[in-house]
Amino acid sequence: MIVLDAESDDATRKLAQKAGAEVVVRPWEGFVSARRYLLSLVTSPWVLMIDADEVIEPGLWLELESLGFPECSADGFQMRRRTVYEGKKLRRAFQPDWKMSLVRTKGAYFEDRLVHESLKVKGIVQRLRTEILHSSFRSADDHHQRIRTYARLAAQDLAEQGKRVSFINLWLRPAWRWFKELILQGGIADGLLGLKMASRSAYGVHLSYRYLREMNDSL
Repeated sequence: MIVLDAESDDATRKLAQKAGAEVVVRPWEGFVSARRYLLSLVTSPWVLMIDADEVIEPGLWLELESLGFPECSADGFQMRRRTVYEGKKLRRAFQPDWKMSLVRTKGAYFEDRLVHESLKVKGIVQRLRTEILHSSFRSADDHHQRIRTYARLAAQDLAEQGKRVSFINLWLRPAWRWFKELILQGGIADGLLGLKMASRSAYGVHLSYRYLREMNDSL
């Protein structure tokens, strides 16, 4: 097990080492850079990559054994990720959210994006029943801070693609995101929490284009 630590000042390294992990310390240079570096350290044929705020539910290895792992035809496995918010596992919010987590090391790579980058693999991809619990937000304030952080990164991605801001991007895209997550994807089934998640997701889209407009205006 390898843990990549971005020069944390808490007990992360000590706890990881106590659990038997090899801890590698590296200055923070962004999500994609960190993930690519971590992937480069792996020497085993397969790699399971999860974030610090993710927990895999029991039963993964039993399911993999039933599929003939590691001598199987698949080159990568996706697991459904469920958001845990305010202590509650959400049923529909952010769904479907299939995350590539277990892949053959050879041929695995991360796409070139500043935010919402994902692990990719060349070959056959199979989906598992075992789920990942994602406890990403410690509080409402933490959630809003992450929205602002990701919105700025998304705006940089858009700027590098030469995107411009329009009425559709600034207002209709957020409205569509809210409607899609709350109604079409069934977030309303999670009640008030589903409404909160859809509203904050829509706000993140709006904020991305506000930041993009600021970047365009500064040119």
